[in-house]
Parts: sequence; structure tokens; C-alpha cells
Amino acid sequence: MKPVAFVIPWFGENLKGGAEQLAWQVSNRLAKRGHTIEVLTTCCASFLDDWSTNHLPAGVEHVGGLVVRRFKVDKRNGGLFNQANTYGLAIPPDDLRPGINPFTFGTGELFVAENINSSALERYLKWNKKKYHAFVFLPYLYGVILNGLPLVAKQSWLQPCLHDEVYAYLPEVENVMRQCRGILYNSLGEERLASHLLGPGIIRKGEVVGVGVESFDLTHSELPKQVAGHELEQEKYVLCLGRRDKTKNTVMLVEAFQNYRLRHPESSLQLIIAGPGDGPFGVAVKGGHDLGLVSELDKEALLFNCTALFQPSRNESYSRVIMEAWFYNRPVAAHGACLATAMAVEAAGGGWLATDREEWEQLFHKLNEMEEGELVEFGKRGREYARRYAEWDAVIDRYESVLGLRSPQREEKNEAHRSGLRTIHQLVPGFAYGDAISNQTIIIRDLLRTQGYKSEIFTEQIDPSMTHEARLFKDGRGIKADAGLVYHHSIGAGLTDFVINHPGPKSLIYHNVTPPELVRDADPELAKMLEKGLRDLHRLASHFSVSAGDSRFNSLDLEENGFSSPDVLPICVSPEKWNIPAEPNMMTRLQDGRDNILFVGRLAANKCQHDLIDVFADYLSMYGNCRLILVGGFIEEEAYYQSLMAQVKKHGLEGDVLFTGKVTDSALHSCYRCADLFWSMSEHEGFGVPLIEAMWFDIPVLAYKSSAVPETLGEGGLLFTDKQDGRALSATARLLMHDFEVRSKIISAQRQRRKAFLSEAIEPKLDALVRGMNG
Repeated sequence: MKPVAFVIPWFGENLKGGAEQLAWQVSNRLAKRGHTIEVLTTCCASFLDDWSTNHLPAGVEHVGGLVVRRFKVDKRNGGLFNQANTYGLAIPPDDLRPGINPFTFGTGELFVAENINSSALERYLKWNKKKYHAFVFLPYLYGVILNGLPLVAKQSWLQPCLHDEVYAYLPEVENVMRQCRGILYNSLGEERLASHLLGPGIIRKGEVVGVGVESFDLTHSELPKQVAGHELEQEKYVLCLGRRDKTKNTVMLVEAFQNYRLRHPESSLQLIIAGPGDGPFGVAVKGGHDLGLVSELDKEALLFNCTALFQPSRNESYSRVIMEAWFYNRPVAAHGACLATAMAVEAAGGGWLATDREEWEQLFHKLNEMEEGELVEFGKRGREYARRYAEWDAVIDRYESVLGLRSPQREEKNEAHRSGLRTIHQLVPGFAYGDAISNQTIIIRDLLRTQGYKSEIFTEQIDPSMTHEARLFKDGRGIKADAGLVYHHSIGAGLTDFVINHPGPKSLIYHNVTPPELVRDADPELAKMLEKGLRDLHRLASHFSVSAGDSRFNSLDLEENGFSSPDVLPICVSPEKWNIPAEPNMMTRLQDGRDNILFVGRLAANKCQHDLIDVFADYLSMYGNCRLILVGGFIEEEAYYQSLMAQVKKHGLEGDVLFTGKVTDSALHSCYRCADLFWSMSEHEGFGVPLIEAMWFDIPVLAYKSSAVPETLGEGGLLFTDKQDGRALSATARLLMHDFEVRSKIISAQRQRRKAFLSEAIEPKLDALVRGMNG
């Protein structure tokens, strides 16, 4: 097999950064398992050295079982970089917003351009990518990664080591995370952070591989009893271990300890800080000690004897020292705003969380009062967690699996049903950008093509932007008599006679015809087309022995119209559609501190936007600070739209209700990303794609129990049956938006429900439909 390359700015066994140690460990362990591993890096020695200096010679060297290729770094303007970096670091963390570039006036571009870069490495990637099986880039925030990954995007895996910090909000970072083939996460918290920053489009290409922890497996007697003059067994101390600087909250922890000692002068509790970085930290505080960088053996001794490990950084994708402390049965405190460490501590029950200076100060006091046995119990729970998630063999197994370094188990497909049928086309009355039925035809076409069928989409009306996906129907030209047909029915269409008379195998997929009476007053012409669709449905029944509704609700409609034993083929709703940037202006507008209630659907009487506006008026009068976003196409001259505008004016909701009209996917992405609640009052849904899309964005769904809505939601979302009590509904909406436990419970159920509409869940049902066409 071709080699796998790890791409990282610096590489070496003795480098102390988390990403550097990770690259060393993983590359060497994969090589020991017999894989060909190369490292592509620069001639710069380390993070702490001058990034524009080639400290090491360019060329190839063999380090153990690895081939290490070093490339010269580019000259850079360190002053401009420092200006951009200082600008970014000065932005308060609370001001950071997903989808909004925090760097302004070109500072973001300067940060990337004057970062550590290597044109020589970029050229090598461009001209040698075919020689490699895969590339693993880590970590996320350096020029070598941001400029190099796009050159080999289809072969690339990004291991971002992502932190919730200003750099993570750069558009260039979003670009590489969206372009790469896959993402390797160190922890569940890091994965959750990435989803928060970029939305659901990256969910399915990410994998939590974990990080193994090194251990000397030394006994108590083998560890040093003294480190830097400290008699470890005789002192009671809290240990802070890792890079020492402001961004890791070292200063904040020292201030918290200082306040603790001032309030408790009788205390003998010490604070020992150790790790690389510029110092000293805390040496002026009574009981504070900064040891700087210590040896691995001294680090082990410090961990073994500490009262607890404090990890105050909120910028971690994983914390190796937390796992190391747990292996020594020592409890841990982590920053409550750091997803990676906080989720681990909570899941393990191996310590405590603190966020601000006062909470850290209280933890110092709490620890000083606790008995050793109680501390050890926390540590033991952490040790069990570390055994599950920080063992190297399991971690490397996951790398092999994700990178395709194992022989895959091949599943033989039964293709007997294909005998005699080589072409299956689809017919649909209209084909438009963003339309759910149109998207479904594309997914079905692609699935059919992967199974070896020739397949095209034919339509009577086509959005000009979609001509690359479908062909105009012209009296059946291009469709042979023996071709299989899949006809999508949802409205009266001129295709009906053709599909009835087609002599080849065929099937019908029914997406529901909206009852004409629901729209007759607002749109008489649409009502006439819907009436024709219902009449045609009855005509079609005797000509289609194979049929399916996209919900059980629609299949029952088919049965009532004479179709024999219709199946159910749900609409596929996959998050990959949202692997696009959100519209930045919309993201800025909607992240202004107000809650956002969202509904997505064309403005039509059966969607009942009028009911939603009424109940929103109740909500606003009770709680305030909220807006209603109505996404969906409309024509200003239509009576229903005009009635909605009058309703808004009547309630005094100008500025509180946003009518977006039909929007691009990028703008819709923004609306979903910023929504706090998806609220549907619709009285007729044949399926309800936006309900599932909301689930992918982790938006709790509150919906009126009608038509196919209960079936689509399943165990996800919350249904109601009474529209009249606006105050009770508003209280429920408030609960879903602001009660953490209720919201979490709903979202957890929705995460399970949304899986039922992925392409892999739909494909077997499509296969059954095709087998039926083959007889």
C-alpha cells in the first residue's frame, strides 16, 4: 500500500506540544504495525523557535521506522503576524460567534500569510500527492496546514486539535474543515465543538479516535521523592501541568490561588506549576511555585503525589495530563467552558468543573478540606474512564480503520434483480433548487448509478440553475420503451398520460397532494392543479403495481385511491447538504442576543403561518427578546401574504417577524444555525423535511399534531393538539429554549430519530422498489 503522510509544522520526539507528541506517537505506532509512514514537516525546530529560521537541514532522514522529509520555511514578517495575533487575542471569548470572522481589516489574512509557511512543502504536496494513500494534517491553525491541505483535499484527514479560541473562527479554518475528506477528533468534546462552530455538514465525516497516554508503569519506590527542592510526600499541593501562558488561563489560576491564600492564611496548601512557556507564574504568591519545564520522571512523581490536578485551560481538544492524573488515581478539576475536558470529567465522575476565578478559588478551599480517601474515590472513577478511552492499542486500531489501512470486509450485493433491466429514469413535474422532491430524485438517481443502472431525471419545468441535474421532458424523447420509470406524483401534471401508457417497468412514489380546500381562497389556480392531481392519482392506480408513499400517511392515501400494497420510501435528509459556509451577514444579524423561533415552508394557508404569528405575539408579550423567522417563498400580491402582513401590523410586530422569502442554502443554513426553536403550526404535511433538517441542527422541534407530522417526528420533538391556548404554548416554547434538561432530552431523542432518514437507511427500501419493478 502507498504510504500515509503526517503533515505538521514541527516534528521530533522531544517536542512538548500536545499535537507534536500526538504526531510522534501515532506515526511511530502505525509504523511498528507494519504500515509505511512518512512525516512531512519544516526545517523549523519547534513552536518556541523563530518560525522563519531553518534550524534543521532540508531533505530526507530516517528516524526509527519513519521517513521524515523536511522543507525550508518561507521568510515572514513576524511583526505583522504579532500585530494580527495580538488583535485576535484581545477579542473577548464571549464576543466570538459561529460563522462570523472575528478578525477585521485584513488581520485574518495577515495571520495566515505571515504564519509558519513553506512553499517548498506545498509544491511537494501538489506534485507528489498520487504517491500517497492519505495525508493527516495536524493541528489546525498553522499556515502549513491551512495552505497545504487544499492541495490534497480528497486524500486528506484533518486532526484539528480544535480549541474554542479566536483562531477557530477564521474562514480559512472553516475552509479546510469543509474541504478535507475526513476529520479525526481527539475527544467527544472536540467533536461537539466542531459541530457547534460549523453546523451539521461535517458530522458524518468526523471520527473520534482518542489519544493514548504514555506511562512508565513505575512503582512508588521508583519515583523521585524530591523535585526542585520539594519533598513531594510531605507537601500538600495542587498541580497545574502543561504549557504556561495567559491563553491557558495560568494567570487566572494563580490569581484564584492568591485570593484563596489571602482569605485562608492558615492554609498550607501549595500550588505547583510545571511545563514549557515563558514565566515565572505565581512565584510572588505565598505557596506558589513555578518549576518550568521538568523531566518526564519528575512529571510522573508530581502527578503521583499531588492532591489534585487543575487544568484551567478552556482551549483544549484533549488533555493528556488529565488521563495521566487519573491513571495515578488523582482527581481532576477542569474548565467548565472547555467541552473536551469538561465532558470527560463529567462522564468519568473523576473531579469537578470551575469556570470563573471565584469558582476556582472555592475549589482550592474544597480540596484542602477533603479527606484523602474521598479524593482517591474521585481518582479511581477517572482511572476507569482513562482505561476505556486512553489505551494506545484501541486508539491505533481506530486510526487503521478510519484511514483504510485494514482490508475492508466486502459485502457481496445481490444483483440478480438486475437481469433484463439496465436503465431506470425518473419523471417529476417540476425540478427546483432546494425543493425536497427534487433533492430526493437526485439522491435516488445517484444510488441507482452506483448500482450500475443508467439513470436520468426528466421534468416538465426546471429551475435554470439546475439544468446540470435534470433534462426537460419532451414528449418522451430520450426514454426507451423498455426503460424502467419512477414517477413522482404530487400535483396535476402533463406527464400523467405518458407514464400511464409507458410499456416498460414502472413504479410510483407519492409525495402527497395538498387538499385543494386548504389553499383555494388564497390561490385558486393552485387549487385547480391540486384537484387535477387528486383525479390523476385515482387514474394512475390501475397502471402501477409497484408504488410507495414517502410516509405511511401517504401510503394510506394510495390505498384509498386503489393502489395495491404500497410501500413506504421516506425522503432522504442527509446533513452533508450543509457542508457549506453559512451566509455571514445573516449570521451577524441573527446572533444579536435575541432568541430565534424558526419555521421553514412556503407561505401558504395550509402551513398556518397565521396561527404561528398569533401565538408568537403571546410569547413576545410574556417573555420578550425574541424574533420569529418565516423562511419560505411568497408573491407579494398574493392574498395570503397580504393577510399575514396585516396580522403583523395588527399585533405591532413590525421588526419582530422576519419574512425572508425563498433563500439560498447558505442563508437557510444561517437561519437553522441561529434558531433556538423550530415551531410548526402546519395542518398539512405529507412528510415535513424541515422537521428533520431542524433535528440535524440540534434545534428542538415543537409541532402541531397533524397529517404526517407525528410519523416524521417519531420519538423526536414535542407534539401538541390544541392551538387555542397561546399562553400555555408559549410557556412550553420557553421551556424548550431555556430549560437545559428538557432541551437536552428532546435533542437527544432527535439525534436518534434523524438517523432513520439517511441514505443508508433508505437504500434497502429503494432496492425493494426496484426488485418489484423487475417482477
